[in-house]
Amino acid sequence: MKLTQMLWDANISAEFSQKDNPKLKYEIEDALNRGIPFMVIVGEDEAKEDTCKVKDLKARTEETVPVSELVSMLRKMGVIPVGCELAAELLAEQEGESN
Repeated sequence: MKLTQMLWDANISAEFSQKDNPKLKYEIEDALNRGIPFMVIVGEDEAKEDTCKVKDLKARTEETVPVSELVSMLRKMGVIPVGCELAAELLAEQEGESN
């Protein structure tokens, strides 16, 4: 829940599973069905080391990062702050026209 709040504070759309014992396979399947591009996973080991795993569901890649670097990593991966989607689309259109 703390990571979700951190992402919300950075204007990044996020949610967390409230299941007692979520099965990763089903959580990934649900995210794929809903078009969610990234998952942030914190297991026991990650919690101890203050890290998290960031899964790029489309590329099927995973990287472990310090929690302190999560927001900057997601932004580098192309996550757009909530409310900025239209601006990002316009910028992409302009860049496409200039090429």
